[in-house]
Formats: sequence, structure tokens, C-alpha cells
Amino acid sequence: MSADLLLRRQIGLCAAGFGAMLNLYACQPILPDLQRAFGVSPARAALTVTATAAAVALVAPVAGAVSDAFGRKPTIVAALVLVAVPSLACTLAPNLDILVGLRFLQGLFMPAAFAACLAYASEEWPAALRGRATTLYVTANIVGGFLGRVIGGVAAEWGDWHLAFLALGLVNLLAALVVAALLPRSTAAPATTPFGTALAAMPRHLGNPALLSAFTVGFAVLFCLVGVFTYVNYHLAAPPFGLSAADLSWLFGTYLVGVAILPLSGRWIDRLGPRRTILLSLAGSALGAGLALAPSLWVIAPALVLVCFGAFVCQAAATAFVGRSASHHRSAAAGLYLGFYYAGGAAGAFLPGFAFARLGWPGCVALVLVVEAAAALLVWSAWREPAPDLRLA
Repeated sequence: MSADLLLRRQIGLCAAGFGAMLNLYACQPILPDLQRAFGVSPARAALTVTATAAAVALVAPVAGAVSDAFGRKPTIVAALVLVAVPSLACTLAPNLDILVGLRFLQGLFMPAAFAACLAYASEEWPAALRGRATTLYVTANIVGGFLGRVIGGVAAEWGDWHLAFLALGLVNLLAALVVAALLPRSTAAPATTPFGTALAAMPRHLGNPALLSAFTVGFAVLFCLVGVFTYVNYHLAAPPFGLSAADLSWLFGTYLVGVAILPLSGRWIDRLGPRRTILLSLAGSALGAGLALAPSLWVIAPALVLVCFGAFVCQAAATAFVGRSASHHRSAAAGLYLGFYYAGGAAGAFLPGFAFARLGWPGCVALVLVVEAAAALLVWSAWREPAPDLRLA
């Protein structure tokens, strides 16, 4: 592989990963603005996050078949453009219901980009470099998720929520242009699985207790992460903190901890096993959630780092468990895991709103701690026996 070709692949894949994640949770720092603009409850405003994550959860299990049918690069470019168009249309939304519908539409196109990017990384790099390519893509995802929130928050501070969606849509179009211009077309023929065969494998995966427990843990992990990072915005926008949308957006810099953790988490999983790793990570995340109840921003910010730390390592451990526990149709198992994972994100953006409405931020944190405790109990009991080719204890 020539240096020029490698550089084009790296830049193109980074732009794809960045653009794929840019809009998913970009509404979080502007939720208080949306709540005031439409005169709705926190949970109703948070539907702008729930709708997108729910759409991703619905489509994720079958997204891989799309890139197999249309090719990796065309799928990525089309998906990024089709995510950008509803974002631009959001600037014209006359009410919250239409805004939520457009956000749902965005989520329908994101999984195709996720699946195509991961497949491209595994097919177009030499075997010895595929791990680095995947890490590069996931890192671009994390940066895209962070900057999506920053772009939305800062744009809303300069103008209002309309400008936030306009800026996000334009940046997504720019990412699509970079991918179209720089990412080389696939040279490897994808290893395809008939669509009907992949669908037929899903009930068998759901009947596997070990896999079902991992899917449930994935649901719980993103439920807690999104629950904390959605409702902490309402908490910090209110007195005594009174943070603006731009201020809130920078709090999501805690997500960048994932960039540092990714290279380390694999070593921990290999050394401790997924079971021990995820139990320790859930404990760390729970500690962070508890510390986020402190009355000082100087404590809350590091607490959010700890919540992210635990969630990212949990995600890595659960993904590794799925990959090693599925004895057949691993892509179908991975798709199901992503479906459960993003369903957890959709639920985490909405359900804690009821606890927040009744008990405020402490009620939201209490619900998160209950879900994390339930996930830990499930891992402790269901993951005790070793999965194929892996010692869990």
C-alpha cells in the first residue's frame, strides 16, 4: 500500500467516522433552549435525542446488508448526505413534533454509515493494520460526537437552536464531500451473507442466554451514559450553576477520555476477562454518577469523566464478549448488540425525565444507579460460566 493511498484512506475514514456520529447526540446541550422555545417538559424536549437513537436501534441489526448491496464508499457518502438533509430541514421545523420526526429520519440513515465504515476498515487495510484502522474510526466517532455537541451549543449561543441545526447540517455535508473526494473505492469484495440467512440467525442469537445477557448489558450501559449526559444539562442550566448552551457543550469534552481509554481497554479485557472488567467499570461509573450530585462544578466535571470511563470500557468488554460468544453469524450478533445498545440510548434520553420531573437531578441519578446495579447483577450471575474459547472468571 503506497503512502499516498494510505493517507487518503485514513483521512477519508476519519471524515466518515466524524460525520457518522456528529448529529446523534448533538441536541443534548441545547435541550434547555428547546424546552423554553416550545414550552414543554424536559422529557418532551429530550425526545429530540430519543427519536434519533431509537431509529438507529431499529435499523442497526440490518445495516450491514445495505453496504454489502451498494458498496462501502457509496453507502457512506449517501448516508452522510441523507443525515445532513433532515438537519438542514430542522431549521424550518414549526413545532416540536416535526422536529422530533426529522431527528428520527436522521437516525434511520446513520447505521448504514457505521456498518460500512467498520467493514471498510476491516477489508481495505492489511491484516496487521486492521486493529489500528478500526481504532482510528472509533476515535473519529468519539471526536465527532464531542464536536457535534460543541458545534450545536456554540451555534445556539451565537444565534438560537435554528442556527445549531444549520451548522450541524453544513458540517455533515462537508464531511460527505471529504469522503467523496478522498476515500478510495473498495478494492476487496465484501464477504456477503444472504439477507434472509442473517435474519434467520437472529432468533437463535436471542435464544442464547450468554448473548442475550450481553445485549441487555449493552442496553444498560448506554441507558446510563445518555441518561446522565442528557439531564445533567437541565441540572447545570438551572441555578446555582446557570450554564449557557455553549458552556454545557464543553462539558462533553469528558467524552474525549475515550480516545485515551480505547488502546488500554483491550489489554484490561485480555488480562481480567470481560466479566471482571465490566464489573469494575460499572463500579467506577456508579461512583462517578454519585459524585455528580456534588454542589460544585469542580467535582461534577471529573465525575462525568469517571462516568465516561466506565461506560467506554463496559462497551469494549461487552462487544468483546459478543464477538467471542457467537459461534455463527457474528455480524448478525453484532447488529443485534448495536440494536439493543442504541435502544438503551433512546430509553436513557427519555425515561429518566420522569424521575427528573418528580425528584430532580438526584432522582435521575438514583435511576441510573439502579440500572447499573441490575447490569452488574446480571453480569455476575450470567457471565460466570465461560463462553466458547474464553475464560470469564
